Amino acid sequence: MKEPKFSINTWLFGTASMDLITKAAHEIGVDGIDISGEPDAIDLVKTKELLEKYNLKAFCINGNYSDENRVICHSDATKRASAIQYCKALVDMALALGSKRVLVVPSQVNRVTYFIDKEADFKNASESLKEIAAYAESKDKDLRIIVECVNQYEVALIRTVADGIALAKSTGYENVRIVPDTFHMQLEEKDGIPGAIRSAGNKWIKHLHLGDNTREVPGKGCMDWRAFMIAIDDIKYEDALSFEPLPGKLTGDEIFADKLDTNLLIADLKYSFAFLKSVCAGIRY
Repeated sequence: MKEPKFSINTWLFGTASMDLITKAAHEIGVDGIDISGEPDAIDLVKTKELLEKYNLKAFCINGNYSDENRVICHSDATKRASAIQYCKALVDMALALGSKRVLVVPSQVNRVTYFIDKEADFKNASESLKEIAAYAESKDKDLRIIVECVNQYEVALIRTVADGIALAKSTGYENVRIVPDTFHMQLEEKDGIPGAIRSAGNKWIKHLHLGDNTREVPGKGCMDWRAFMIAIDDIKYEDALSFEPLPGKLTGDEIFADKLDTNLLIADLKYSFAFLKSVCAGIRY
């Protein structure tokens, strides 16, 4: 099979500098990075220079959605408005860095109860996404708003590929698509990961996150990566595969509390990148 493009989520590196992250991505050999969606904290000019220096692409702007003021399905209209503005700022960030993807989680991360109920929260998310999608479309018709499907232990609303497609369809906008995550999929998809990928196809899947069943890098758990690669090849998937494990089984809070061993993370990513390339190379038709 044709080897896919690979990316690394920058938030995995916690508080590390963009200099370190881009240099590491270059050394590992991936094609680009997914940049953490913090417009007020990132130097866009310097980041663009580093991307050019290391010949890396900004595949996605990865929004962060644990803050109530960033939740597009919130019952509070003021908080929804704040969330919409945040997502519009991510679109602007994508435009500045040449990215064509902005990731949105429609409900609050680490909250597994609804703000009102499933139907009302879904409606609020859909209406908010319409405004975000309209803004993105007005700026760049090729830019996609991608809805991440996250497991039931972390979010309330959009958990499966089918959930994500339903929300995307509800907006009526062609630039709203989905981003599944293999770790979340192995908890949620009753027909298995390959089945879910084939059911969605490359029409809906416009980015993919990678994590093994242990939430470590691919190859450190027992997920069937050959079956996964065959499935994405079958649907002629052309977008990036983005590493998003929890390094060293640390929590996000621990990563940003400087408990991360960056050298071990880089070693794990090098191992996993080589592992997945070998899986691809071993697939023959």
